[in-house]
Formats: sequence, C-alpha cells, structure tokens
Amino acid sequence: MRTLKRNYLYALILIIQFPLLSKAQDDYIPIAVDGAQWIVAFDKMSTIWPVDGLWEYFAEGDTIIDGKLYKKVWYRPLVVTQDPPPFEPNGEYELRGFIRDDTIQKKVYAIDRNPPGTNFCPEDVEFLMFDFSVSPGDTVDFCLLLDFTTHFIDTIQPWTHVGFTTRMFIAWGAEPYYEGLGSYYGLFEPMFTPIKESNEKYVQITFLYYYCREAPCGLIVSVPEQQIATNYFQIYPNPATSILNIKLRTDETNGDICLFDIYGQELMQIKTLRNKAEYSLDITGLTAGSYILTYSLEGVVLDREKIIVTR
Repeated sequence: MRTLKRNYLYALILIIQFPLLSKAQDDYIPIAVDGAQWIVAFDKMSTIWPVDGLWEYFAEGDTIIDGKLYKKVWYRPLVVTQDPPPFEPNGEYELRGFIRDDTIQKKVYAIDRNPPGTNFCPEDVEFLMFDFSVSPGDTVDFCLLLDFTTHFIDTIQPWTHVGFTTRMFIAWGAEPYYEGLGSYYGLFEPMFTPIKESNEKYVQITFLYYYCREAPCGLIVSVPEQQIATNYFQIYPNPATSILNIKLRTDETNGDICLFDIYGQELMQIKTLRNKAEYSLDITGLTAGSYILTYSLEGVVLDREKIIVTR
C-alpha cells in the first residue's frame, strides 16, 4: 500500500509540475563526470535529528583498469550538522572506488575498493551499478537493488531531484534511481530501508542530500570549488620515464606532494619547504601505468594531476 501511494504521488506531482528535460529523451546522461559532488546523509529513527551522519563523494581523475576508462570517486566524512551547506570536512579524501558509463548500453559500472559491512556488492571487482537501458515492464537487477523480490520497472519519467533535472526510474518495491545522478539513497549506498514491522517506520536510512556537477557548488566550506580549477603545480614531462619535475605556484610551507597508485596507495611523499618551489621525484622504480599526484596544504588537497609513466 505504501508503494502504491508513493507511485501515485510521483505521478500526481508529475502532472502538476511536468518538468522538462534539456536533453532529448534518447540522450544518455553520464554519471562519471569530473567535479561531480554527492552529499549523502544518514538518518536513524531513534534520534530526533534528521541527519545523524554525513559524507561526501567527489569524482575527479581518470584511470584505466583492464583496458576500460574509469572515473575515480573519492570519499570524505563531513562534520554532522542540521544546517544547510557549506559543510565542513571531518577528515581527508580516501579513494572509494571507480565508476564508468557504458553510453551505448546505458549502464553504469563500478569497482568498490572499500565497501562498508552493509554493502551487498562485490569488493575490488567490477559490478553493474545502475541500469538505465530498461523500459516500463522490464525486470531490473543490479546489486545495489537488493534481490529480496523481483523488481519490475513501473515508471520512467522526467524529474528534478536535488536540483538536477534528469530521468527517474521507479521499480516496484524500491525508491527511485536517477540517470546521471545515482539513487534516492546515494551513490554506492544499497537501495534498501530496514522497516519496523509493527508500525512500518524505518529504522535507518541513507539519502542523497545534495548534488552538484557545475562549479562553484558551495557545498564544502574549506575547499572552495574555485580551488579545483586552480593549477597549484606544473608537472613535466608527463608522460615521464625516469624523473618527474614539479614546480609549485606557491611557496607555502607545511605542504605535501604525494604520489598514489590507481588503488589509492601512497607511493612517494615530499614535504614542501618555504621559499622552495621546484621538486623532483625519481620514478624509475615504478611500472608503466597511471598514477595520481596530489598537493596538500595543512591536510587539504588543493590539486591533483594524473601522471603517466612509460617504459
């Protein structure tokens, strides 16, 4: 009954609102785009607050795994607050995983490097994350949509969710998911809500709180989006074979230059010094492939760059 009421409400709002998409119906809206930010919240019914947990996903940087091009997705916890953005980081970025679009098949694939214990998708191998190729009446099956029952696509329609105009896919017995965006629950979060059988109230739930893919977003207080577009260093040569030269555009102290592999493991680090702008890394011991170089100041990552090592 709750599902019937929810789908009826979606249809009623659509009739009243009838939002228009800027793209043609057949155009695919990709999800793996540089600069996209997802703010996901966690709500426990046992507390009086609507937000009991808060974290961010941030898409930036490309890598190739098994011959396929992926976008890197970074995770960072945020200070829990009931206030609107901007939000305050509560830790540093960690590489959560990788996502890619199959624009021909209209599907999203992902590799989750660090799933929580409640995740239902495999770890460190590719899985189908979202399927946007389906039509009304089709069955839909991907691991974020838990297989307690067979899910049939009931409705596909234009919709605006958290300020992003896209297409909404509704499967019977589940909250919707959105092309180019994720799901009602977030990005990597399972599409499942534990319910108390006695009163049909949820025990806990995650939900997509805010989203932005066009800077300046203003979602994070300590990392203005203007910094993302700023180049804090020059790197040459790139691709490189032996020595990687780095020239900073600022001579602040307490900085760090770090080189990571595609799985987020730190391989090299340089502590920057005041009044010194030029540094170098000996990369002769690295295998050919893609790496990521970051520049951080007081724990805040200000710039990232993809590095190609050739042999």
